[in-house]
Amino acid sequence: MNTLALDTSSNALVLGLQTGETRFDRFDIVDRSHSREILPAIYQLLADADLTIAELDLIVYGQGPGSFTGLRIAVGVVQGLAYGLNIPVVPVSTLACLAQAEYREFGDQKIVVALTARKQEVYFGMYEVDAGIARAVCDETVIDVDDLRPVTSDGWVGVGSGWNLKEKLEASLGTSIRNVRMEVWPRSVDLLDLGLARFSQGGIIPANEATPEYLREQVAQRANR
Repeated sequence: MNTLALDTSSNALVLGLQTGETRFDRFDIVDRSHSREILPAIYQLLADADLTIAELDLIVYGQGPGSFTGLRIAVGVVQGLAYGLNIPVVPVSTLACLAQAEYREFGDQKIVVALTARKQEVYFGMYEVDAGIARAVCDETVIDVDDLRPVTSDGWVGVGSGWNLKEKLEASLGTSIRNVRMEVWPRSVDLLDLGLARFSQGGIIPANEATPEYLREQVAQRANR
């Protein structure tokens, strides 16, 4: 199976391709030029793998939260390609992708992801690793850091730009975070790992149902773990 993965939720253009057991990766900091760079980069990645666009079987994409414009670009490309090829897509949470990267790189299995939203609000998710996959243990949400409920266990690490509010986050969560990494980006290996795991569980959607996840449209939920 040939699977394309892409994410434009940040200032990085993240692309990956898996064909059989072989993976190809492309990562570029492009700031606001995603719309100009993404299609040529996809075709170059396919050429590197000696594939044509018609040989794709599945597309995995980062659905957010993240940059409003970036997410719309990703969804537009995903819908256009997948609809034209009549292939399914798999959405992957950007927050889960960052948690998966923390596990892959450092082996941490209890991860709190917080990305800056505005003022004291963060895009928030908590994840525990099961069978090598980061799985959410609370609803992903956008929330004021003062409104978080204390956790009932320790040993968590923090990931994401929202940890510039570390003292307030720790106070609300009622635990000391043993390590924090703030400068992080989604990577294609984690998109592929999460996307293919979800694919194996039947988590595909048709191209016309591919949407961004802004989270701001939801009512904030308290973490319950």
